[in-house]
Formats: sequence, structure tokens, C-alpha cells
Amino acid sequence: MTAATFTQSWPSVSAWGAGLIAAALGAGAIVRPGSEAVAVGLGAGMVVLGLAALAWGGAVLATGRLLMPRAALGGSLATLVLTGALMFADPAHTSILGAAAASVLLVVVGAAAAGRLRRIRRDGTADRSPQPMSVVGLLVAAAVIAVVVTPALGATQNAVLLRDDGTVPVISHDGH
Repeated sequence: MTAATFTQSWPSVSAWGAGLIAAALGAGAIVRPGSEAVAVGLGAGMVVLGLAALAWGGAVLATGRLLMPRAALGGSLATLVLTGALMFADPAHTSILGAAAASVLLVVVGAAAAGRLRRIRRDGTADRSPQPMSVVGLLVAAAVIAVVVTPALGATQNAVLLRDDGTVPVISHDGH
């Protein structure tokens, strides 16, 4: 197994993680009571880009090659910009952990897309054949993403629910 085979699935799995976090940050900005129009607009953009990242990651994993590298690079950059803008527009209700985790994962996706674009320019042609992936590499990527994304999603919910006094309400499910 080569390093390239081991890491071939990482951009797609990173896109899933970043997509989940971006969609959660965006949804939180949309549904939070008292959200201003700017936060709602940024949130809507983040939900759309998050869903696009999920679809792109699935397509990349299904085909075995990095698809649409320009769109992936542009989407990664746009999501990074919207994440920063949402942090600026509504800092008290946007999770810094969620934004940081999404940013790291988006950098992985963007770097893979930029590397693919560089190979296309150097070779002058796009390789259409699927690249081999390691099952062990996929499992390692999934484990890392789970460790990064799960706390980020929890922190995102807490940031949305944050009260003005700095506390987070405890949601109980008594009787359910």
C-alpha cells in the first residue's frame, strides 16, 4: 500500500465532515430566535455549500477520483469565507470549535483540489481512470472525522442555544 492509496479517500471524507459542520452552522444561524437578516443569509449560503460538499464527497468516493477540482476549490474557499463572515456577524452564537473544525477539513479538501489542478496543468490532460483506495485508509479517515466532527456538532448546538447570561439550557426528555 502506498501513501497515495492510503490517503486517496481523505478529501471525500473531509468534505463530508466539513459539509455536516457547515450545514449545522448555517442551520443554527437560520433558526436561532433573534437572528438578523445578515446571519440568516450567511446561514442559507452555508447550508447550500454544506449540502454540496456532502454530495461532492459521495461522488468522489463513488467514482474513485477527485471530480471537478475547480468547483471543489472554489466551494472550499467560499465556505471558508462564509464561515469567517458568520463568526464576525454573530460571534456569540457561532461555535468557534465548529468553525475551526470545518476550516481544517475545508483546507484538506481545497489542498487536494489544488493538487489535482496542478497535476492537470503539468500533464496537460485530466486522468479519467479511478484511483485505488485503501480500506484501511478509509477507516482511519472516517475515525478521524468522527473524532473531529462529533464534538464540533455538539458545540454548534450549544452556541445556538446560548442564552444572554452565558448559560446553555439543559434539554430533558422526561416522559419520552
